Amino acid sequence: MSADHGLMNERGRSRRLPALRACLAILSAAVAAGGCAATLTSGVRAQGSASPVSAVAEIDTLLAGIYTSERPGATAIVVKDGRVVLRKAYGLANVELQAPMRPESVLALASLSKAFTAAGILKLAEEGRLSVGDEISRFLPNYPTHGSTITIEHLLTHTSGLNALSETSDLRAVNSQEGKLIDVLGDWVKDLPPDAAPGERWAYSNWGYNLLGAIIEQVTGQSYADYLRRQIFEPLGMSHTYYADRRQIIPLRATGYDAQADTVFNVLPSRSRIFLPSGAGGLLSTIDDLAKWDEALYGDRILNAASKTKMFTPFRLNDGTSTGYGYGWDIGDDDGHRVQEHAGGTTGFVSYLVRMPDDHVLVAILSNRASTAVPLQTTAHRVAALAAGRPIPELVAVAVAAEDLDKLIGTFRGSDVGTFAVTRDQSGLLAQIPGFDKVPLVPVGPLTFRTRLLTWTFVFDVGADGRAARVRIRDWKLDDRAERVAPAEQRPRTIIVLDAVQLDALAGEYESLNGVLVRVERAGDHLTVTPTAQPGVDIYPSSSTEFFTKDITVQYTFVRDVRGSVAGYLRTAGGGRPVPARRVGLAVVRSLDWMPESRSHELFLTWRLSDDR
Repeated sequence: MSADHGLMNERGRSRRLPALRACLAILSAAVAAGGCAATLTSGVRAQGSASPVSAVAEIDTLLAGIYTSERPGATAIVVKDGRVVLRKAYGLANVELQAPMRPESVLALASLSKAFTAAGILKLAEEGRLSVGDEISRFLPNYPTHGSTITIEHLLTHTSGLNALSETSDLRAVNSQEGKLIDVLGDWVKDLPPDAAPGERWAYSNWGYNLLGAIIEQVTGQSYADYLRRQIFEPLGMSHTYYADRRQIIPLRATGYDAQADTVFNVLPSRSRIFLPSGAGGLLSTIDDLAKWDEALYGDRILNAASKTKMFTPFRLNDGTSTGYGYGWDIGDDDGHRVQEHAGGTTGFVSYLVRMPDDHVLVAILSNRASTAVPLQTTAHRVAALAAGRPIPELVAVAVAAEDLDKLIGTFRGSDVGTFAVTRDQSGLLAQIPGFDKVPLVPVGPLTFRTRLLTWTFVFDVGADGRAARVRIRDWKLDDRAERVAPAEQRPRTIIVLDAVQLDALAGEYESLNGVLVRVERAGDHLTVTPTAQPGVDIYPSSSTEFFTKDITVQYTFVRDVRGSVAGYLRTAGGGRPVPARRVGLAVVRSLDWMPESRSHELFLTWRLSDDR
């Protein structure tokens, strides 16, 4: 989870849901510099009025309207039946220099890199050098698993149970020795107890993919970068795919930006999460190289059929529940047609790749703008649907009487989206799903509703009392049935008394997942939390480690490591995903003592700003 990028949570929450903010930008017919759209000759048949040529024109107009010529842009490629039907660049690669984006521009893949890490592991398995069922202790013998049997497959599928605070693993160089591994967390990461037993639940883990990169290095005796270059990139002719290094001169590398409303910001190098790359998100590439990668997955040049079956099969938890995630890929379907996709996001960049193998369709979009009004997932889905000849219908609202809408109001609980409320205001129905602003539901039938910025459909089922008894929520990667539940009463929290020593033990400086520094201070009988350049918020104790705001909308849970030291906190707002923050100022170590010293200097690790994605 993100960013775009898809925000991925532990199972039992909506783990693939991108953040929503605004409406679709007005579409522009202006042609962006750098590349032109090829005519569609491979027979894309759009249902409805769209012809093959108009489908490509519609894709081009859609992208040009989002990535306008004067702002950070994107590169996009659409392939159908092995033929490129659109290959184009939009917007600017560098805003200050007014350098236009080009189709050949090099951008960060972020978490799209995970598929390559997974492929590297599978190649080693094909060669008999490891098995995905091997315990990670075989390759990282000193890495503490706290008694858990964690396998390589658990890392591949985000089911290892690693502590959520490991996602704050800040592995940037913190002094002039840029490029050399300096683990600023050191023993702190190793002392974090697991959050769950392996295979018990799904929780997106960049740290797990960092460990996979370490395993590749241990098994091969090569750096992660060299192994992928020799085994995947060079054989496929992916000559413009790189292991990210901010110091390296890479021709046509785009500059990453952040954006809020109408303002664009430079990404500060000191906060750049692409500083030191890894198995979680450390690659740069082009849309042309991604097209080569996609085509290779139809054959056996890189992986055999058995390996690809493992890669593209959703992993099942210990209780048999499908996670919807394979090895480095989200797995879904569009009306029975397979969908294999992933989102990526890091500071200043987002990415999305969709494969529809039954339709032989690829869509890849790389952007140097961290956020847009339209979530990148939605854009990629719309483009892929057009290319496959099954365009997502335009929203045409129908009239539904207010009294009929009122019968659909209630609280519902699903296995994936969690507990959410459906309410109504003057504009109509709204869904308040954890981690989102209120999402307007547009009626397309008496009991069927769609969302404007997500490809979600809500279908209500009315019970004998005339009220909604359940609602089914569907899109390409989501098929959840939520039952009506009694609205949870907001139980008053009891404020307990902690002494100054207990409160002072929690005070200090923390760094949140998005890189914001947060100061926690004792303020009499409670704590004040103050993010940089923001006003402080008072939080009150309900236990020695749990605090809440007075309106009970935000909770802070302080986490201790196995030694009893306060390692960080989890911030939960509105029933959404807990966001971790690590405590700053812990001892720096110079090598990873869970790896032989001879290899530790070659391993470069980082983490993905969450995806969201």
